[in-house]
Amino acid sequence: MSRSRDYVHLTDEIDQNFLADIIKNGFEIGQLWREGDFLPNEISLVEWGNQNDLSNFFLIPNPQKTAISSYLNSKLNQREWKEEFHFSPLKTKFIKTEEQLIDVLNEMTSPIVLKSEFGIAGRNHIIIENSSQGWKLQQIKKKLFGFPIFIEEWVGKNRVLDFSTLWDFTESGPIFLGSTEMIVGEDGSFFGIKMSAEREKQLTHILPKSLEIIKTVFNSIEYPYIGPCAMDGFLFSKDSLIQAQIFSEINFRYSMGRILYEIRMRRNIRTEESGILFLSLHKTKSFNEYLWLSRLKEESKTNIFFVTPVRDHKGKLFQTVGIYYEENEKFLPAQNLLGWILEQWNLQMEI
Repeated sequence: MSRSRDYVHLTDEIDQNFLADIIKNGFEIGQLWREGDFLPNEISLVEWGNQNDLSNFFLIPNPQKTAISSYLNSKLNQREWKEEFHFSPLKTKFIKTEEQLIDVLNEMTSPIVLKSEFGIAGRNHIIIENSSQGWKLQQIKKKLFGFPIFIEEWVGKNRVLDFSTLWDFTESGPIFLGSTEMIVGEDGSFFGIKMSAEREKQLTHILPKSLEIIKTVFNSIEYPYIGPCAMDGFLFSKDSLIQAQIFSEINFRYSMGRILYEIRMRRNIRTEESGILFLSLHKTKSFNEYLWLSRLKEESKTNIFFVTPVRDHKGKLFQTVGIYYEENEKFLPAQNLLGWILEQWNLQMEI
């Protein structure tokens, strides 16, 4: 999301085909910069995660910034905020040792989810549906990075809609930007994000409580934070009623929802649905990605393009790729377009 006058830090070479396609789709590319290269004096540093200082054209790790970022994004700290201000309709419990967790398993009567302090794309958790699944504790070191952790009621099978509210934290307080729908699997794994006026309208009922929560967090955190913020949550069915977990976790950084928001602003998308879908490349053997993409564009008559490179500068495929799409009602309704893209992808993977 850079501008042509920006300098963009690179740690490795980037696929030139990807850059050319991004420019073709109307995006500017900043000047590629490596540490040690010259920068103007008036430059300011903007990071995905705020951890470094810029000194004499080099990024210098700042332990204090890293500690503050860890404090803000810690799910354990965020659990404490939810408990203190009664923000969560779901029961949780802090767990320090395996012995404590085994006691919980022996007493459990409904499914639970174990969560680590930090997570990546919704994958750092373990779902335990009954006490006979104690063998899953072997995964704690690998998936949760060890103790402490916390447990929460698991309502995965009763989740109706996963969403994220987008905010900017300013010196005077949080500013609401919009709402997105997250594409999440039954196990809670993150596969993408989408946004439309219709979906935002369906989420307006949660906004007053969302604003109350985000203002409370803004006024309660130990360290002032200025920058982008996304609060993830979900609707779920319980006791024949639809309930809302408005504050599941908060990302104090540029989230994928915020990136989608910025793309929509750049492309002047106001009402139609658009989204970013993440697809696996690990089974791919032979793949001409731009030929495949060209065919999809031709058949759908809509804007579809890669927002992450498919391969590195040496031609080696990455594990996943992000694909941006825009609704075209003349081709397919929005609710069917994602399914069609996935079908085309799976057909390609079978080749």
